[in-house]
Amino acid sequence: MKKLLLSVILIFAAGILIPVFASEIEEDYLDIAANYCIMGDYQTAMEYLDKILTINPDNRYVKDLKKGLTHVMTKDKQTFITNVNPLIKTSQLFKQQGDDLRELSALTKATEGKNAYLAYYYLGNFYRSKQDYVKALDAYNASTSARADFAQAYLSSAVVCYESGKYQSAINSVDKYLTFVENDDLAYAIKSRSEFELGLIDEAKRDNDKAIELNDCPEYQFDRAKILYKYEKYQDSKKLFATLLKDISNSKIYEYMGLCDYAMQNYTSALFNIDKAIILSDDDEYLNTLYNDIKKILENKRYEETEIGTEE
Repeated sequence: MKKLLLSVILIFAAGILIPVFASEIEEDYLDIAANYCIMGDYQTAMEYLDKILTINPDNRYVKDLKKGLTHVMTKDKQTFITNVNPLIKTSQLFKQQGDDLRELSALTKATEGKNAYLAYYYLGNFYRSKQDYVKALDAYNASTSARADFAQAYLSSAVVCYESGKYQSAINSVDKYLTFVENDDLAYAIKSRSEFELGLIDEAKRDNDKAIELNDCPEYQFDRAKILYKYEKYQDSKKLFATLLKDISNSKIYEYMGLCDYAMQNYTSALFNIDKAIILSDDDEYLNTLYNDIKKILENKRYEETEIGTEE
């Protein structure tokens, strides 16, 4: 997660945790700001936070981040991570160079030094980026073993559990995280999505409502539309999906719109939306089967209409 890096730098300085951002460019700017923080170039990091506020002037989280970063700049000219564990900064230099082996080596050595919890956290991030979820979880667990109140590691564990299909474990990690941080939209979103996958739709709705209350962004509204579909509120679900097309235009949204149409027996529209989904999909075997099934239904309906017209 792009936002986790900056939160680790600032969480101790200002007690700040970072939510999901509404647009991809805001997340990109946040990621760039985090990288500049690691290098100790706080002024440039501040410039990128200002860029986010140019896009979204009411972003209270970035305003808080600026306050926290100002605190860090005033307090110490060295990076926070260098003070805590200098080998982590070294590992991030190797990361920027694309040298995975030396990055991993530096992080492994860092776990043997002071404040190992943070080194294990970064080690978990390394393995997660390689989709080695077993080692990522081992590293995050080692982080919380070294420092039980390091909340961010629990949230990272939840994300990895969700991404690897361990939905109940994801919920457990979120619940642990929420004992430290009561109001975090990303935590509630992960919990809601995990509950959704487990078929716990009422619980998923409850936590999705909480996530939206904290941060009303398109991604969470997408989750809400999926929940409406599960409740068989197909008209409401499709309407919400349609409003999100300006922000989210991928295969899945057209697939769900097509499924809503299919459930409402609006087969012509269903065929159109599934066709759009196929165009945007990398794995369209299921979608092709669905498309052909709908097409067959339409052909049969046309044949029946022709037969009726002939009889008359």
